[in-house]
Amino acid sequence: MSTAAFSPSTGLTWTVLKVHRLALWLWVAYVAITAAMLLWLWGPGFSGLHITGRCVAGVANACTVTGQGAGTYEYLLALTTSLITLVPGIAAAFAGGLLFGRELERGTAALAWTQSVSPARWLTTKLTVPAAFLVVGTGILVALRRLVASGASGLPDNQWFTDGVYSALGPTALALPLLGLALGALVAFISRRVITSMCVSLALTGIVITALGEIRPHLWPAATVTGNVREGYRGFTGLFLDEGAVTASGAHIADPLCRDSTNCLAQHNVTGFYREFQPSSHFWPLQLVETGILLALTALVVAAVFALLRRNQRP
Repeated sequence: MSTAAFSPSTGLTWTVLKVHRLALWLWVAYVAITAAMLLWLWGPGFSGLHITGRCVAGVANACTVTGQGAGTYEYLLALTTSLITLVPGIAAAFAGGLLFGRELERGTAALAWTQSVSPARWLTTKLTVPAAFLVVGTGILVALRRLVASGASGLPDNQWFTDGVYSALGPTALALPLLGLALGALVAFISRRVITSMCVSLALTGIVITALGEIRPHLWPAATVTGNVREGYRGFTGLFLDEGAVTASGAHIADPLCRDSTNCLAQHNVTGFYREFQPSSHFWPLQLVETGILLALTALVVAAVFALLRRNQRP
């Protein structure tokens, strides 16, 4: 047998898998159960339902589902979306607690560094092994979730701009767990306490996700639709940014809230209204820009973790 099979890196990989085999099996079960629900939503769960209205991608509430099992379908649709969006928090808590926090608190990490594996290789393996499982598992769930969304894209819980759904339909769903994993490692190296690391890592990941939600509408140039007083807005199908009134000179002002009053509109020189939004065609540009930001943040956090590791190794 080749001696490569017994290299330190290979042995360390198997050690990580063995030590965290319970977490691994829980993750496999998590992905399998969520995937089973998504497959049911895509196939048997949807086949017996009736669509009321015309499901159109990008048009909010364009259709609804009715029939026996409609309540179960809508519940599982929301549940599977939540299960995908919870993965970054799970990754952060796992990394901060079990993956790094426990070993740093107990001192077993320092013991491992005295063996044949260098601290840098130890840290690299501890990060890459769970990262690989996170990417593969989450990628499967995102692919299935997109299949479900394509079947009835007009449903509110399938709209890409609906809260939570955006983060379950694209590459950001894969990048966020990697950032959560890195944040968990960073906090663990700073606090060296399991409970503290888990809680702080989870909180930091939540803060990042909230901040991304705030800046997301501004990551790509927005589209603007206008309409006259009678028509109002036309063509609004996407992520809302801003709205207001348009004057005769073309200036955008706050809506005077008197659309039905001709005198009031004339007093404010209002000739129409506008709304700024991100249309469906901007989904992938937004996803790619946000994914790039997440990967850059992850790289910075990982670099900080390695810097802390090197500082700890100094005499």
